[in-house]
Amino acid sequence: MEFPAVGNRNTSGTLNSNVGANGNYWSSVAYDSNNAYNLYFNSSNLNVNNNNKQNGFSVRCVRQEFTALIFKI
Repeated sequence: MEFPAVGNRNTSGTLNSNVGANGNYWSSVAYDSNNAYNLYFNSSNLNVNNNNKQNGFSVRCVRQEFTALIFKI
């Protein structure tokens, strides 16, 4: 499975200059009413964080069985 490093838009709508270096992908799992879990990665890190839902992160549809392994909370 491939997750390209496509960067993201922040809450003000500005495209961050990390295209090609960092990736942020939303999970379908909410953290609370304002935030949701996301997968963040760059060339040396891979983390599951939570961020404001107003951020423009990418979405990639994957099977339920796969997401349960990554986002087991």
